[in-house]
Amino acid sequence: MVKFRPMARIISHLGERLISSSKVALLELIKNSYDAKSSFVEITIDQKNNQMIIYDEGHGMNKNTLENYWLVVGTSHRLNDKSDLNPESDEVPLGEKGLGRFATMKLGNFLKVETTTETENRVWNLEIDWEKYGYRSNYYLDEVENKLYSTQKNDVSASYTKITISSLKDFVNDQWTEADIDNFVGETAFKFINPFKELPRGFVIKLIFIDKYGKKTPKVVGNAEAKLLEQAHHEIYGEYTPGELKYGYYIRRDGKIIEEVHNQKHLIDSNFDSNDNSSEGYVGAFKFHFFVFNRSRLGEINEFESIHRIRELLNRYTGGPMIFRDGFRIYPYGDPGDDWLQLNKEKFRMGKVKIVGEQTTGYISLNSIRSPFLVDQTNREGLVKNKSYDNFHDVIKDIFNILVNIVVRNEPKETSTQITSTARKSADNIEKTVLNIKKNGNITEIQYKQIIKESKLIKKGILEIKKREKALVETSAVGMTSMQIAHEIHNFINKLYSNLDELKKEIDDQSKTKVLMLEMNLKSLRTLISQIDEQAATLRRAKSNTNLVSQLKDIINTMQPVTHSYEKYPITISLSTEINEMMVKVNKGLIIQLLDNLMINSMYWINSLGTSDNSDEGKIVLNLDSNGILTIYDNGPGIAPIDSKAIFEPFFSRKKGGRGLGLFISKEISAFHGITLELLPIENQRKRYYCYRIDFSKVRS
Repeated sequence: MVKFRPMARIISHLGERLISSSKVALLELIKNSYDAKSSFVEITIDQKNNQMIIYDEGHGMNKNTLENYWLVVGTSHRLNDKSDLNPESDEVPLGEKGLGRFATMKLGNFLKVETTTETENRVWNLEIDWEKYGYRSNYYLDEVENKLYSTQKNDVSASYTKITISSLKDFVNDQWTEADIDNFVGETAFKFINPFKELPRGFVIKLIFIDKYGKKTPKVVGNAEAKLLEQAHHEIYGEYTPGELKYGYYIRRDGKIIEEVHNQKHLIDSNFDSNDNSSEGYVGAFKFHFFVFNRSRLGEINEFESIHRIRELLNRYTGGPMIFRDGFRIYPYGDPGDDWLQLNKEKFRMGKVKIVGEQTTGYISLNSIRSPFLVDQTNREGLVKNKSYDNFHDVIKDIFNILVNIVVRNEPKETSTQITSTARKSADNIEKTVLNIKKNGNITEIQYKQIIKESKLIKKGILEIKKREKALVETSAVGMTSMQIAHEIHNFINKLYSNLDELKKEIDDQSKTKVLMLEMNLKSLRTLISQIDEQAATLRRAKSNTNLVSQLKDIINTMQPVTHSYEKYPITISLSTEINEMMVKVNKGLIIQLLDNLMINSMYWINSLGTSDNSDEGKIVLNLDSNGILTIYDNGPGIAPIDSKAIFEPFFSRKKGGRGLGLFISKEISAFHGITLELLPIENQRKRYYCYRIDFSKVRS
């Protein structure tokens, strides 16, 4: 009988040459600590002594485990452990091939393992010289002996494993400065632990860096960037079970959720037998949560010191969704440049909406028991490309197609600036065409159609602005946006009229008919603009002397019927002042609008979220002093400090279905009069701001 007799160098093929990088090797050792049921792993990179120490307080090992499992190549005891688990269990061992221990060979030439269990009264020490197993070794595998011995155990109840790797191959040369270690931690070690809190149990990575001069710097890995993820512009989450997606999503704009949907279902239209868990092609149940950030709107994200800091975090985590199995990352999915879903090839695009890798992060949480055919490649770099992987890939693409459709439905309409720009370009095109007609002395059919086309674009823009201006007028009688646009377009139309008058003098009668039709078209446009000007006339009304005290009393009286429309809480509005008269020069109608907006807001929030002092009655108080300072406060829930500046921005609203114009318009009215309106940084019982200050001192007459 003859047998295979492997050379010792075969071990290098399983460790140093198989494992692609120090990053992957280190991850294998972290997985071992996790499988040992430790709550943490502590990694010390010691440049001064040229060694790395990996320490955990898991269940440890005894002599039998070291000899019959750890030193057995390709042991299947963890794979057997998995087969005994409940398929619904989240507590799954990560190792299965018995090759993770050879990761130490990738990191250094010499290994010492110190380990013990709770029941052992000795510490077992294993020493290995990896150079004897190296690629150039001439030993046979059975000729190499490793040193195994025991030492005194100080703490009889302790269980731990301490791995010391000496003569390091990485992390010790001149390129590994503290900044390089920081970058390594940020770009790799931070991603070892799922930043999305989907681990079956808590686990922390501690890292200690000792530079070549002996300086010691501790670092903690594994803190999720929750406050960033919670403000993603687009978010979709859910669970896949064979043949069906269950999902929900959030859409945010200007820091608020504008659409929120849960418990949606989507059947997977696939040609594979998704319920046959006994053959390749089966995917199995998994969870997912994707976050998409619009990098042009990072200013909407709060609680960060700078946009630079937000970009730094996004660069760390974006690159497409990461894949985690049993709580640990599978590389390289989600790394920059990987693009396993081809996001950067604009596979997920509709109109102006597209989802690309540098916008996207998130996770897919696999379970190795539920998805037995989604397995690692031997070198730990990605999943094996089999039929199950192809089907899994198709399911993820379905999720992103769903998300693209959701985002498209929630994209903003054209801004007023964009509408103005389009109208200006169209007017310029018409002017150039008319000047060209004037120069040539006749109108071609193409030129005629071009002018009609551009005129329609202008008309479309004006109608849209008119619609928006009407919404503003209904709320506040303010039309500043439409006035600005109308003014610009009106100037272009006057120029066009002038050119057409000159043109009529120089062309034949047949062409004059077409010019007259163009004039009629422009007349229609000018009529629309005139209507907009009439609706915005409130801003140009003259100011008059008004007794502010009497005006405030009248406003409160007219508000009393409004308070009755709110059913949850009775509300009283009162005026506190020691003067009977204070004359101010203002536009009376606009001041009424300003104060109405503030008080209606107070009534809404009192009835929506209750009172800050837990009373059963809502109170709104106006206080006017002799210097012309009016304060308005209530006992409602108040305004979060983080929103204190944003509330005066157009379209910012915390109201369900709110348009976010009331306070913006109030601020514009204040600016028009030269008075100031501000939210004071005074907190109520809920640590929220609740008091407005309006300074009328500069408009006293």
